[in-house]
Amino acid sequence: MTKVSEKKKGNNANTLLCPVLGQTYNYFDDGKIRPSRRMEVVIIEITPFSEIDEETLNNWREEVEECDWLYAKETDFFVKADLKVSDDKTEKIIFVRTINNNDGWFSLGWWGGRLDIDGSLNALLNGA
Repeated sequence: MTKVSEKKKGNNANTLLCPVLGQTYNYFDDGKIRPSRRMEVVIIEITPFSEIDEETLNNWREEVEECDWLYAKETDFFVKADLKVSDDKTEKIIFVRTINNNDGWFSLGWWGGRLDIDGSLNALLNGA
């Protein structure tokens, strides 16, 4: 497990944010920025690409092939999180890089959604 706060892209000064282990973030179901789609996730694990398990790797490869308009063909980390679906229900989800780094992280599978690392999506929703 690796704790990461940010990653530099190439030689330029653009910084791509990475979530922080143990931190709570907003998540938007299906990437739709609406109050009804906002939930919270807690980051429980950050795993480098080279250390990810075979099952997760295969799931990611399938998602990249099926949704090549969304998921990047390369990801540096797999970010595992607990998604609070309701007061008594939590789902395990995994975020990976998107094709457009400005969109950051999107989760795989049934609970696909966008992670709001810097609070900008929540600010947009709140009219800031």
